[in-house]
Amino acid sequence: MTKRSHATVLDDLPDWIVIEEILVRLPPKDLLRCRAVRKMWHSATSSNKFMLDNCRRQPLLPVIRKHIPGQEGVGFIVFCDNDAGASDQNLWPIIQHSKLSYLVGTCDGLLILAGESDFWICNPATRKCALLPQPRVSSPSSEGSDDYVAGFYRHHPSGEYRVLWFSNGSYRGYILTVGSDKPRIVSRPSVSSRLPKCRRDMAFDSCCSSQVNHRGSLHWLTGMETETSVDILVFDTVTETFRWMRSSGQLGYQVSLWEMDNKLASCSTNDASIEIWMMQDYEAEAWALKYRINLLAMKTLPQFEYVSKMALLNQRELLIYCHTASECPDFMLHCDIDGKFLGYVEIKEGKYSVYFTYQYFQESILPLPFCEMQEEGGVDKEPPFFIGL
Repeated sequence: MTKRSHATVLDDLPDWIVIEEILVRLPPKDLLRCRAVRKMWHSATSSNKFMLDNCRRQPLLPVIRKHIPGQEGVGFIVFCDNDAGASDQNLWPIIQHSKLSYLVGTCDGLLILAGESDFWICNPATRKCALLPQPRVSSPSSEGSDDYVAGFYRHHPSGEYRVLWFSNGSYRGYILTVGSDKPRIVSRPSVSSRLPKCRRDMAFDSCCSSQVNHRGSLHWLTGMETETSVDILVFDTVTETFRWMRSSGQLGYQVSLWEMDNKLASCSTNDASIEIWMMQDYEAEAWALKYRINLLAMKTLPQFEYVSKMALLNQRELLIYCHTASECPDFMLHCDIDGKFLGYVEIKEGKYSVYFTYQYFQESILPLPFCEMQEEGGVDKEPPFFIGL
């Protein structure tokens, strides 16, 4: 290579290789820096296709709600495997000091946060945020409407980001394009009477239900946190219609629904063992037991009473919240799906408390998906949280 002032190796490469093979693989923080180097790079990386391709290459990280005693509000963190073991250094904040207590939706690096009445949408990587309009509908109840977010997805035919809302105590649902307050009403399917009433009311709430976007459809595990085997509700994000799917039918305390190795996976616990069932044939709805993990076989693991929530990490590893006796701190176990112990993080009472959400986060540089509020300055309104990425 001929030496030139300020020349780099990239100067000798075709532009398409730089864009499609190098820049698209960068983490968003590095990509944002590169976009400022050349106008051509900025232009080439501004298409929706490029930004979505870049997002799909980022790790899918489980989001954990964190509260520090004595501090106002909560924060949201992700677990990053930096080869340092499961230590506090793996807990990486994306939202800090939020007065909005709930993460109710994630899609393509965009997050929806909720409080008692407000909803905000933000992108931690670009540090942009704005108020999210809610459905403007009349309530049939004299007590008003109690709407909640059931799903957040990208409608591929239109490219729009949409939110699926449901109302507690009724079978109404709404589909609302992000940035609009004019909903389209849909009928919410009824839930099995085998579930306790409290579980029927919250069966699709994104704060309380395990759901996954798989093969272009949202899937809800309606029997989660019960020992009742209940079918899976499926919402096709293209046709925007509902149907039911047979669950794996495994016995035990059902806690999670995942996408693993491009297949739907269902996880349950029974005493100190974990079972992971995977759907072998999606059309035939055929399941098979794939992994069984005996936690008692991990000799370096502290004693615990029971397992509550779990999250999938890097497609091959698990984060497991283990509850201990009252005098001992709870802890977050890190292991692989073959049962190999990888470490743990103590959740010390008085230091901080954590709660596993059912959301997963991928960084992206995608802009907020509506123009009207950006033009009106909605993205510049002071949010009730600090973006900590």
